[in-house]
Amino acid sequence: MKNSKRMGFRILALIIPILVFFSSCNEEQLEENTKLIGPEAETIDELTVSEFFDWKTTNEITVNIEGLPVDVGVNQKLTLLTSEGTEIFGGSHKMHEDFEMTFDLPSSVDVIVMKYGGTEKSSEVNNNVASFNFELERDADEEVVEFAELSAE
Repeated sequence: MKNSKRMGFRILALIIPILVFFSSCNEEQLEENTKLIGPEAETIDELTVSEFFDWKTTNEITVNIEGLPVDVGVNQKLTLLTSEGTEIFGGSHKMHEDFEMTFDLPSSVDVIVMKYGGTEKSSEVNNNVASFNFELERDADEEVVEFAELSAE
């Protein structure tokens, strides 16, 4: 008798939560005055989007690097990155050679970073193009010092 009572309690313990679960699901009708946000459309084919909306989430961005006009015999690792640090290219490159490659990158990328050996440069993406060269930018103070050293000799 004890076993049958225990079995009965176990069955009730299983049945009661199941009944509560299924009886708590009620289908509710939307009120007639409920309005959807945006234009009302019957099907997805009837939806209208602004003519200025761009469906693309990526852009083809071309990276151009102008090589030095003379062969200087320098061959180092070239790395191209997004401004967030995501590497998009890495490989060996000779400094006197031009480089051009197109990448399919997220639309949010607006700056490309070029690392070549110990040099790092950034370029804004304009009209889907980022351009670089290997020329070193010098400060005016450095040129004055070099000129002063030459004059002293």
